[in-house]
Amino acid sequence: MMKALLIALIVALAPCAALAQTNQDWKSCKAEDPDDATVSACTHLIETNELGPDDRAVAYCHRGAAYWRKGDYDKALADESKAIEINPEFADAYMTRGAFFVDTGDYDQAIAETSRAISIDPRNVRAYSNRAFARGRKGDFAGAIADTTKAIEIDPRWIAAYIVRGDNYARKGDHGMAFADFGKVAKIDPKSGEDYRLRGMAFVLKGEDDHAIAEYSRWIEINPKSAPAYTARGEVYARKSDNDRAIADANKAIEINPKYIYAYSVRGEAYARKREFDRAIVDFTAILDVSPNDAFTYGRRGSAHWLKGNYDRAIADFTKQIEIEPNNPEAYRGRSLAYADKRDNASALADYNKAIEITRRRIEARGPQPQ
Repeated sequence: MMKALLIALIVALAPCAALAQTNQDWKSCKAEDPDDATVSACTHLIETNELGPDDRAVAYCHRGAAYWRKGDYDKALADESKAIEINPEFADAYMTRGAFFVDTGDYDQAIAETSRAISIDPRNVRAYSNRAFARGRKGDFAGAIADTTKAIEIDPRWIAAYIVRGDNYARKGDHGMAFADFGKVAKIDPKSGEDYRLRGMAFVLKGEDDHAIAEYSRWIEINPKSAPAYTARGEVYARKSDNDRAIADANKAIEINPKYIYAYSVRGEAYARKREFDRAIVDFTAILDVSPNDAFTYGRRGSAHWLKGNYDRAIADFTKQIEIEPNNPEAYRGRSLAYADKRDNASALADYNKAIEITRRRIEARGPQPQ
């Protein structure tokens, strides 16, 4: 679940470009509120015949970003691609399209898109942060740290870069550097809902859940119609085993935006912890319907099936997780348990040994640790 919410909270979108007009349609089209009014305003602008090519590309870029925030990924990708078709040198459209590919787990394509954005605009901090996130998810911690360091050089107040860098330091085992980055976030004065959400994530990564809840609650006060805000707070409640509050926040997020898949992740986890496995499976399936390459969610659904005693379905889900992430020891451990409960001892032992082998290789690759 943390992986999904890191994507939701870190992958950053921005106003696509300065606009020539200042009328109400443009103001609504530029807004970061993912409601239908934003899409409607951008659509109205696109359907007029009064825009020049650059402004038309900007309108598509903003509408694509709004669709992305609404969870309508096919339309988001189509709009960003149209913006690039109109203006092949539109860096922010590549950056936003890269965010789409991060969100759907296609990290290689995300890296290609964000790299293109950076080649056009070498000071695009969001492109560096998003590429760093994708690199980190592929295990390229050095590349991720280099990208975020560059983003921080460009904009020392760019909170997302500190969080992505800190997360990658933590994942490579350098917890001192990770906590230093998270601490820097807490020292940057919040000026917007965006800042509160990122500060909340920093407190989550530091393990300071009560502070995180306070930051997310402030975010909700500023933007009470933000599905990500309720989802983020719900995730922290789930970490604290306050499952009823987690479900309540996830329900509110889904009420605001039924396509916001991360809310289903939070609710599914909370249901699983309450041992309401049928409800958890429904939520995990909703995520996979949208993101069929989400290895983590296959593992979570597999675990729910296993705990219900549906061993064949559990094995199928863990097998799919292994197809997507063949070096994930937890997937092999999960499938081993399902095989064992089916009394298929040979398969259970093979998967158990595979998990040990992968773990051993990882430990050896890290080398000796300081005493």
